[in-house]
Formats: sequence, C-alpha cells, structure tokens
Amino acid sequence: MYIYGVITTNNSNDDNINLVVKDKNNEIFNIKTTKEISESLLRNHVYRFEVEEHGGQRISYHLIDFLDVSKIDSALREEILRGFMPHKERVFAENDKLITEYISKIDNKILKELTIKLYNDHKVDLLTYPGGVRIHHAYLGGLSQHLLGMLKLADSFLENYPFLDKNYLYSGIILHDLGKVYEYSDVQNPYYDVPGQMLGHLVIGAIEVSKAALELGYDKSEEALILEHILISHHGQLQFGSCKRPITAEALIIWYIDTIDSKFSVLEEELAKTKPGEFTETIPVLDKTKMYKPINK
Repeated sequence: MYIYGVITTNNSNDDNINLVVKDKNNEIFNIKTTKEISESLLRNHVYRFEVEEHGGQRISYHLIDFLDVSKIDSALREEILRGFMPHKERVFAENDKLITEYISKIDNKILKELTIKLYNDHKVDLLTYPGGVRIHHAYLGGLSQHLLGMLKLADSFLENYPFLDKNYLYSGIILHDLGKVYEYSDVQNPYYDVPGQMLGHLVIGAIEVSKAALELGYDKSEEALILEHILISHHGQLQFGSCKRPITAEALIIWYIDTIDSKFSVLEEELAKTKPGEFTETIPVLDKTKMYKPINK
C-alpha cells in the first residue's frame, strides 16, 4: 500500500528506526526503516511511502520504497501537495491552458519556438512552484498565478501602447522567472539553494534561454539576445538584483508589470487580514507603509 505524508519525528527501536508520518488528514502512521534511509529523508517533506502492513496489538508498517513527491513530473504533484501546502484554487490544468493560449499568440518564429521548448521542458515546475519563498505568491502554484497576472496586465499595456511588441512581452513574461525553479531548493519548503545564492534566478534563466537557443540554432539571433536581456534586467535597478537596467521598451515594461503584480498580490493579502476602518501592518515591499482599508470597502 501507499501512504502520502510528512515525517514529523522518528525514534529508534533496536536496529530499526520508526518514522512517525502524518498524512493530509492528520492520521499518524509508524513506519519502520533503517537508520541509513531515515537519515536521507527530510522532515516536514511530503513523500509517497510504499509500505507493508504488519498487524498485532499495534499496527505498524515496514518501508519497501519511497518517492519524494517533488520529483513527480505531472499534475499529480499538485494534487498531492494541495493536502500539505498553502494553496489557493486548483491551478495546474487551467493555468497550463491559459499560458499555452498566450504562447499561441506569439507570431515571431524564433521567440515562439524558444518559449515552447522552455515552457514544455519546465512545465510541471512552472505550474507548481511558489512565486516567492516568503513574500509574493508564496504558495503552491503561485509562480504560474504570477505569470498570468502579468500577462493580463500586458494585454492592457498593449492596448494603450500599441508600439510595444507582444512577442517579446508574452515570451519575456512567461520565461522571466524560469530561473526560480533552479534558484529554489524545492517546490516544498523552498529556500535559496547554492546556485540561487551564487547566481540568482535572473542569470540562471538567461543561461537556460542561451542553452535552448544554441540547441535550436538561434544562438546568433537578435531575438535570443533581447530575450536574455529581458531576463537579466527584469528587476529594473542594480540595487534590486538586476544585472543590467532595461534598455528596450519591452524589458522596461516587464519590470514595471512584475513590480505591480508582485506588490499588489502582497497588498491584497494584507488588506484581507485587515478590518475596515483600520490600517494594515507595515508592508516591507511597499517601503514599510501601513495601508488604510476604507470602512465601506
């Protein structure tokens, strides 16, 4: 049988280790395994445990095999993790459909092929990873929610400023945070891994674009170069982690759109916790401002 759960603690019993595992319904299972296997497993991390049930006065389970749920490369990852991680609405299938529709609107052949390849190669991660470790969109599927929020804002900017190139906007937005799936340690309980701290997601994402362009034969194209520029400049200012300041119209607007969507997602969460007629707590991403929630709102 299979048990999906997190290890809350463990204790030793002779030569065996007893893993105390809690499932999404808070039911507790005692799973026996070896010390070597126990030391390789992360606490508060969701695994699929394949076990053999043993009866008696107290039912126990012997571990046969295990799988880190983060390694599941399908929509099943979201389905399982929804029982253990903060989340909003179910996003995988719907967001995949919506992002794919935006990709279909890209007319430039090179940008379209690069976007299709990179999106398909990283689809499960892009659809399930959080958008941030602690701040914006920091929940299961938050990254794809952030991408769609930006894409919807981009449509309004394209309507108001038709000189903007939708191809660079759509491709740049879909791929701008690609490096986060390498920057973060994991989809579960993420922290900034060594590559994340040494390079950061802007550089890592640009490297992935460069590799894909080389593989597709577009490494000398202007499209690949500009797309790489969008990724390394989308934080706008050097003090915010940007490698370069934006120097194309599309790179500039992606910085602004990214800032709007990330800050307003945090503001939405803070206002939801605030009573009408009162102020929020100080909000770090809004320069530590306290925002007022009107009484009649």
